[in-house]
Amino acid sequence: MYVVGKCRLNEILKEKKITQVDLALKLGMKKQQVHSYANNDRIMSYQTAKNIASQLNVNMEELYDFIQLDKQ
Repeated sequence: MYVVGKCRLNEILKEKKITQVDLALKLGMKKQQVHSYANNDRIMSYQTAKNIASQLNVNMEELYDFIQLDKQ
C-alpha cells in the first residue's frame, strides 16, 4: 500500500521555468491554492492533479512522492 508523500510541484515548476502565479492563471485558480498544494498544506483532488499534470505535461504520479507502507 502507498500513501501520498511530499508534493513535487515546486520542483516541477522550477524545472519548467513556470511560476505558481503563471500556473494559477493558466488553470483559472487562485495563486494561494497552488501555493497550498506546492507547500504540502493541501492534497490535490484527482481532477486538480489531472489538470495540473496536463498543463505541465507530466504524469499525475510525478506530482507527489509516494511512500510504500510495510506489508503486515
